[in-house]
Amino acid sequence: MTHAVKPVRLRDRQTAATRKQVLDTAMELMRRQPQQPFTHEVVAKHAGMGARTVYRYFATRADLMQALWERVRDESKTRFPASEENIVPLVRETFANFDEHDALTRASLSFSASLELRGRGSLQGRPAFAKSLSPILDGLSKSHQRRLIAVCLGIWSAPFWQLLRDRGELTGKEGQEAAAWAMETILEEAKREGAKGTKGRPAPAVRKVKQARRKDA
Repeated sequence: MTHAVKPVRLRDRQTAATRKQVLDTAMELMRRQPQQPFTHEVVAKHAGMGARTVYRYFATRADLMQALWERVRDESKTRFPASEENIVPLVRETFANFDEHDALTRASLSFSASLELRGRGSLQGRPAFAKSLSPILDGLSKSHQRRLIAVCLGIWSAPFWQLLRDRGELTGKEGQEAAAWAMETILEEAKREGAKGTKGRPAPAVRKVKQARRKDA
């Protein structure tokens, strides 16, 4: 049985087009005038619409920043690792994407509200690293686990990329390799620490069985 495709209403198309226009204008301002005041009113003026229209689609500055961060993330192809094996290769790829979108990445860092953007990104990165690092984290203390995830998030970031490029005076390729080396070194040390922590302890699956038996007893 075939189902009829629900037609897109004209109002919905206009809504999507206006929202896109607001974001396109905001992105262009971010690229060209990163040091200038960035408000709903400024975006509206450059988009040729009233400020009320911008507020209708993005009620707060945080809403607008979130949408812009998602656009920056999509254009720079920023993503987090799904497993331990792809952490080092993917950090190289991430930094290569920062290099490819140099102007856009730097503009996002220049926002007066850039902390909002990075904070929201860490909400996704923290659970991603907790999952991909789980084989290593199992042998570490809670405080060491938190430190490891925090350091990985710090490396896996545009501010660290900018630090290597500007203050470290590295080329794009050198920055990619430096980030990969830093990540690799930290993970190897964490593995050694984890091995000490799990020495003499039963495997995770065995521990779960024992815990279940204790509850049943």
